[in-house]
Amino acid sequence: MNRVDDRGRPPGQQPHEPHPTHQSYQPHQPPRAPQPFRPPPVPSHPTIDDYERAVAAFRQTPNPAAEFAYLREVALVGARLGTIRPADIVRHVQPAAVAVTLVMEPEIVTVGDAVARAILRGDSAGPQYWARMVREVDTARGTLAALVKARPDSGRGVIARGIRRTPAEQGAGADMSGQRWRAANVVLALAPPLAARAFLASSATMHKQPSEAELSALREQASLILDMASQAPLCRELVGHAFGSLGDTALRMRLAENPFTPDSVLARLVAEHDTEPEVTRAVQVHEFAGGTARRLAFQAVRDEPEEVLRGLREMLRLCGEEPFLEMLQAAPEEEAAWVRSVIAAAGPDLQPETRLRAYVRLAEISAPEVVWAVELTRAGGLERMMPEVRASMAAGSAEPMIAAVHDDKAAAAARRGAARLTGRGGAVVRSGRAPHPGSEQAEEWNRHSSARAQAERHRAAAAEMKRWRSEGALDDPVPLV
Repeated sequence: MNRVDDRGRPPGQQPHEPHPTHQSYQPHQPPRAPQPFRPPPVPSHPTIDDYERAVAAFRQTPNPAAEFAYLREVALVGARLGTIRPADIVRHVQPAAVAVTLVMEPEIVTVGDAVARAILRGDSAGPQYWARMVREVDTARGTLAALVKARPDSGRGVIARGIRRTPAEQGAGADMSGQRWRAANVVLALAPPLAARAFLASSATMHKQPSEAELSALREQASLILDMASQAPLCRELVGHAFGSLGDTALRMRLAENPFTPDSVLARLVAEHDTEPEVTRAVQVHEFAGGTARRLAFQAVRDEPEEVLRGLREMLRLCGEEPFLEMLQAAPEEEAAWVRSVIAAAGPDLQPETRLRAYVRLAEISAPEVVWAVELTRAGGLERMMPEVRASMAAGSAEPMIAAVHDDKAAAAARRGAARLTGRGGAVVRSGRAPHPGSEQAEEWNRHSSARAQAERHRAAAAEMKRWRSEGALDDPVPLV
């Protein structure tokens, strides 16, 4: 009996090999990259154990776009509820930038105080300590306690110390894009004024024969300062650096575009650097600029009508019409000629209600006859003029225009009041509940509810931004007790 191998063939017999042309083609499949970690909903009462599990999950399957925001939310909720202690924030929360940015949350003062004390603990090391902290806090992967205790590497000069990192280490920092607060800005705001100014000035300090590492470090620090000028919180030393001998147009441009830059700084940018058109345009279209700063930005180019018109249209497109009216309200009586010129330029692009309010302001600081002339030029004929302006001409005063503006405001207030009580066209929802889903009344009710919620959010955001954009915030940017 012939012995048979384990495949059922006699020994020595080769298996049948198909012709190469008969083999099925199997293209090479590259290995699939691991899917990024999709964080679960934030626990209702997160503990430090929940936080560390989330950190471990992000380490195993990185998702830089979501990591920082999620970890910060977990730490913030835990700090608010008291399920994560201040000591845990300092000793166990990583990356360190999460703990540092919690200083800016005024409702968790005990946590902010603990974090600030931990940072200030290294102040005895002098300016070198603060320079290292500002440079490394955004990219440090460990805890705040570990970062504070770290020692800079030996090297020639302050700038060379503690900044030698591999490209992989440089790219390992948390992605803080879209976040309101930047950890480096917070540390700079906590630093003593002399230490902060020393750090900012060191970006332009080098030896006669700098090494390649030192040149790279200088470029990296200059880029960091540029980024810090466009983020928050801002401090007096950083703003002053932009106006000093080491400041340049790029730095001032970042400051002019920063939504947290106070109006006083925006006005100073326009007054002292009106020869930099990029800075002037940035102030013109600044999202939260007050009327005075925006007026100065437009008056800086008053001798260039095309630039004025281009800036007005860009402002109306990006910021809406309310900033235009605020700018007119901020103009003194001696600027009546300028007010007339900008109303004449922007008039065709304004909504009728906004144009009428602008005309009322012009009549207040000049005369109704000036308004009549501007409107006649815009309309091109008496019959095409706004009815309110024609009524003003017939009465020989601005009263018809003023009354129309007041009526518009009263009607808008009445519509807002009716929206709170009605579902559609004045039909009162007596039960206080939403109308039946799917009905036209329900759709109208939902639109009113959404508009009210959006308006409320906008008012809250504007009020908060006013607080952070105040002049006093530059001297006391960190809300500590």
